[in-house]
Amino acid sequence: MSSTAETTDRDAPTPDENVIKSVLSSDTARLWWWRLAFGAAVLVFWELTSGRLYSSFWFSKPSAIAQSLYESFTSGQLISDVAITLRAAVLGYGFGAVLGVVLGFVIAELRTVAKVLNPYILAVYGIPRIALAPLFIVWFGIGITSKIMLAALMTFFLTFFNTFTGVGQIDDDLVNVARVLDAGRLTILRKVVLPAASPWIIAGLRIAIPYAIVAAIVGEFIASTAGLGFRIMQSTQLFNTTGTLAGILVIMVLVMIFNLILDRLESYLLRWQPSSERPGGGTQS
Repeated sequence: MSSTAETTDRDAPTPDENVIKSVLSSDTARLWWWRLAFGAAVLVFWELTSGRLYSSFWFSKPSAIAQSLYESFTSGQLISDVAITLRAAVLGYGFGAVLGVVLGFVIAELRTVAKVLNPYILAVYGIPRIALAPLFIVWFGIGITSKIMLAALMTFFLTFFNTFTGVGQIDDDLVNVARVLDAGRLTILRKVVLPAASPWIIAGLRIAIPYAIVAAIVGEFIASTAGLGFRIMQSTQLFNTTGTLAGILVIMVLVMIFNLILDRLESYLLRWQPSSERPGGGTQS
């Protein structure tokens, strides 16, 4: 009976732990309130100054954009466009991320190969990938395949370079200690290399999110009959700034949602690391 009570007391959070949790939760809530307040202040300022300090024709206003989004949503056009763009961006992002991480690991682990290919990797990394969009349209056609491949290319370079650099930055002493402890190659890769390189990998994945979406949209700019990029281009050609800004706002929201998802993934994968040392700098989101 006493043993059970001792176990229960040991598992129960201490007063200090409760205080820390309450402080963290209050800091997170305060941060979100400040974010919402800042966003609301910007929207109010925009709404009040539109048509007074400048013409609404050039920059529209939040109420008009909200009305445009509502009409587009109720007609089903917004959902269809978002689905088309997201399909290309997500498929391209997934394919490019997996290929980039795997090749980054493989080439970084093969030290001689890495030294030989390093200048070529840097040269290829410097190519403006968006400039390849017209070629992708020629190679893969005006369908969704060209948008997927363009998004995959953008994601691949960012995740590959970050993974390659992260694995190359691992302290050799950590690997040597693992070998002294009789750890096999697979164990070292799983227990030492992957955890040490994971901040670099996650940083690459985070940076690649907006690039994948932008790549899909640029492909729709060049040749498409549907999607957010096509709708933004169509609105711009008609001098419809409200429709253009509505599309841009949707893209911003999509990027924020994907970043929140990656934040949760980062918190789980890097739960062993102090939050202040994570790529996000310990900011709760």
